[in-house]
Amino acid sequence: MRVYVPLTLSGLAEAHRAGELGAGPLVAYAVTPALREWYRSDDMEELEYAALNRAALASLRLLAADAGAARRRVVVA
Repeated sequence: MRVYVPLTLSGLAEAHRAGELGAGPLVAYAVTPALREWYRSDDMEELEYAALNRAALASLRLLAADAGAARRRVVVA
């Protein structure tokens, strides 16, 4: 199972320094039963793409909350 974690560039740099994404709980996205029902597809690639897109949108929300962050979305898979 792939898990998609939204970050910012500064969050990614911190994860690299620390060697981990951080103490939980973390916001993450994956192909879940709820996503399968919402998206209504049996194609695993499409479902993973939908989960990735949800993480990318969450990364935009992180950027909106941090005016000093570089304007780049980051999603760790």
